[in-house]
Formats: sequence, C-alpha cells, structure tokens
Amino acid sequence: MVKLAPARDLVGPPKLSGNAARTFRWHLAYALLDAAAGGILLNTPLIAIKSFQAANWHLPLRELYSGIGMFLALYLGSRMASRPKMPFVFIPGVAAGICSLAMAAACGDAFWFLTLLGVGAMFEIVTRPAITAVLRANYPVEHRGHATGEVRRWSSLCFLFFSIASAVILHFAAEYAKASGGADIAAAGGGILRRLADHIVQTLMILAGLLSLASFVCFRQIRVDETLDSLALESKPQIGKSFQEAFAILVRDGRFRRYLGGCFLDGFFQMLYFPLIWAFLSRGLGFGYVGSSALMHALPALAAFAVTGSLGKLFDRTNPWISWACIRFVWGLDALLLAATPLCMTFFPPALIVLPVIGRLLRGSVQGGWWILWWQIGVTYFAPPGGDTSRYMGIMVFLNGVIRFSASAAGMALTALEVPPQTLLIIGGTGVILSGFYSLYQAAWERRHRRPETIPEFERQFTGCRPDRPW
Repeated sequence: MVKLAPARDLVGPPKLSGNAARTFRWHLAYALLDAAAGGILLNTPLIAIKSFQAANWHLPLRELYSGIGMFLALYLGSRMASRPKMPFVFIPGVAAGICSLAMAAACGDAFWFLTLLGVGAMFEIVTRPAITAVLRANYPVEHRGHATGEVRRWSSLCFLFFSIASAVILHFAAEYAKASGGADIAAAGGGILRRLADHIVQTLMILAGLLSLASFVCFRQIRVDETLDSLALESKPQIGKSFQEAFAILVRDGRFRRYLGGCFLDGFFQMLYFPLIWAFLSRGLGFGYVGSSALMHALPALAAFAVTGSLGKLFDRTNPWISWACIRFVWGLDALLLAATPLCMTFFPPALIVLPVIGRLLRGSVQGGWWILWWQIGVTYFAPPGGDTSRYMGIMVFLNGVIRFSASAAGMALTALEVPPQTLLIIGGTGVILSGFYSLYQAAWERRHRRPETIPEFERQFTGCRPDRPW
C-alpha cells in the first residue's frame, strides 16, 4: 500500500551519503548552469524576430531539429546500453554548448541563428537517456525522486531569473542604442556603452555557450557507479537492430506499453493547445508582454520552485500511476480555466485576472513533477536496472518526437479550419484529464494483479534473482 508521509517529512534536502551525495552536488551545479543558459536562449526567437527580421518559416527550426534529436535517441539508447554512459552525455553536451557560442557569429542572419539554436537543442535532447541512466545508477532508489525534485526545484528558479534578466538587458540595450543613435558620443564611457549595446546579443550568446559548456563539465565530474565487467563488449549496433530492440521491449513488456499509451494521450493533448497559449493570452484576453510573460513563465516557475522538491520525495513512496493521475488532473484544469475566462469575465470582470492566475499556479505546481517523471524517473518503474534503462528512455524520447510532430500537424490542421484557440484549450484540457483517469484505471488494474506499488518496490525484485517473466 502507498504510505502517506507527514508534511514535515516532505521538505528539506535529500539525506544522501558517499558517492550519491557527491552526485547530487555536481548534478545540482550542472542543472543550475544549464538552466541559466536555457533562460538566456529562451529569448532567442524574439531576438530573431525583432533584430534579424526572421520570417515565419524560420521560427519552427528549433522544434524541427529537436524532433530529429528525439528520433536519434532511439538509436543512441541502444548504442549506449552496454557502454559507459558519460561519453553520451559529455560529447553531445559540449557540441550543444559550441552551437550556442557559434550563434554569436551568426547574428544578423535569422536562418543560421535559429538553425544553430535548433542543432544545439538536438544535441541536448540526445543526452537525456544517458542522464537518466547515470542518475538511476548513482541515486539510491528510496531517494531518487527527492534528489531529482530538489534539483529541478532550484533550476526552475534559476531559469526564471536568467530569462527575465536577459530580457531586461535586451530591452534596455535596444532603448539605449535607439536613444544614442543620433547623438555624438564624446565620453569614452558612452562609447563603450554604445558598443556594448550594439553587441549585446553576441555577448549573451557567448555567455549562454560558456554556461552550457560549464554545465556539462560539472556533470562530467560525476563518478558513475557502473563497472566495465558488467558491460558487454559487443560491436556497434546498426540502426535496424536498435529498432528491433525497441520493438522487442514493446512486445514483451505490456506494462510499459500501457504507460506509453497514457504518456501519448497526455503529451498529444498538451501540445495540441500549448503553442496557442501566447496568442490566446495576448489576443483573446488582451494581456500585454509583461502580463503574458508572467502567466507563461513567472507564475508557473515560482509555483514549481515552491513544491517540486516535496513532490519528488512523494514520488519515492507513491504509485507512479497515481502520481501521473494527479498531475494530469491539475494540468488539464489549467487549460479549462483559461478557456472559461472569456465567458466568466462577462459576469465577473475580475475573472480576467483570477482564473488565469489560478490556472497558471496550478499548472506550475505540477510542471516540475511532470518533468522529473517524464524525463528522469518514470521509466525506472518499468525498465530493469542496467542497460535497459537507456533503451527504455530512448523509447520515451522517441515517443516525445512522435507527439510533437503529430500534435503539431493536428493543431495546424485545426487552426487552418479556423477552430478558435479557446476550443482547442477545451479539447486539450479535457484530453489531459481523460489521460489522468486512464492512469487511475491502470493503478487499480495493477493493484488487483499485485504489481509493484512503488519504484523502490519494483527495483527490489532485482536485488535477488531476476524474474523469469516481464510484468
């Protein structure tokens, strides 16, 4: 049975020792530096539009390349399964940092600027199966959710700070350049400030690249608890073999198939409306840049900072199906509250502020938990310890690519049919909530069939003899 913990047990840092404590320190340093770089890069599409006159077809380049990375992860998940994991983090991570540095040289050309952003995102995406495997190997299963939750908690705050700080710097640099455009600059200090304002984008891209490189250098300091004796010295698998291994996992592991089904429903309905939230906030509800940014990023990030650490600790002692159900109910409610705002504000004008704020805070309270379940600990409820971790995670990353392409195509088709954003919010929010009910059904089914209740309970099966049948 799932044990409910007192509230006081859900706060504070994880109680780790030895290599696990060392891993936590370097993992936190990596995540903070990576979040700082990501916060700066968050503003690059707006930079491309305002400064480089990017065409509309330039803007999806990042999603295109990150989607390619998600498909590559299926192959790399098999490639790294029987090999040391750290090179599969460090090498593409360094490549991602170099892409950010190269963006400084591409300023002025929107196509190459956004292409380098996309290629960097592709390299970052392919590190995720290896990162999941490293964290699983080094964190004790009883504290893994808590450790990843604490890291995600602080990185969400760091991401918010650097995204806002870089946006403010860009704003004042543009204003200064405009104000001093026709003036004679007599003072040396004024000349330096003008040159800095003229090259602020290059400066920020160099800073983002250095932060990204530093983050992966920090992750490289982690000593992975894996031994070469347990690693097979097999030849490099072919792409076809990688697909065969993934297909074999899907055939034999019914639990994981059902898990992927729930994740597909959740992700598809989220992505159906997510790209339209900006337009809905600005055009449908009339929020300006500051209000839209606060609702899109600031409020969710603050809520995530407040609760993600506690959620991670709760995940260590809760059935993942139930955790997913709660997350999906809250996430879907956010979309429904946004969709209800135009109607409610006609009867109750303060609803224009109240409903979006409540919805965004609710969404933020679970977004950190969603991230660590999806990207870091969720598959450990299904994958046997060892090489299968990266294989299962490669399938998850591949699924994310399928979701992005299919949901984007469906969203574009519905938009072309002039389906309003408010309707897509209702469809998407309802779909996410239905995926939550699906998760509850799976939790009840597994309890009836006496399947493991928690991730620690699942992994304890492998401390003795390996089960002779998949769950």
